[in-house]
Amino acid sequence: MEYSLRPASDTDKEWLDYLRREAYRDLFEATWGGWDEARHQRHFSKTWDAGRISIILVDGNPAGMIQLLESDDEIEVAEIQTLPLRQNRGLGSRILKDVIQSARKQSKRVSLYLGLKNQSAFRLYQRLGFKEVRRTDTQIFMVHDED
Repeated sequence: MEYSLRPASDTDKEWLDYLRREAYRDLFEATWGGWDEARHQRHFSKTWDAGRISIILVDGNPAGMIQLLESDDEIEVAEIQTLPLRQNRGLGSRILKDVIQSARKQSKRVSLYLGLKNQSAFRLYQRLGFKEVRRTDTQIFMVHDED
């Protein structure tokens, strides 16, 4: 599947809010027993303030977002979300493989956190070679640092 990325701008905020609601609704319900608007708003603001958000485009249309935070030795996939109708079609795998390949060229590891109850994402990350490092009550931290 072909995709492109473009930097998010202020005009994308409303769509990104919508995307997050659509992508995380089931996870919120599984983790906290229902939608928590205050938690959503806090996390959305924190994500937006951290910057480095790219809109994922498929056929020129927004299909998701990715936020990559880079340091000298690591690329953190801080967020990756796709519209539910784009899930389970290879888009997330393709993007993550590209991130891993880019990190490998720079001799960096790739890391990410995911919700403890997000089992479909956990299986995807394992298939791509991510290893679990630690868990909290709500999250799993994983790394991909193959040579």
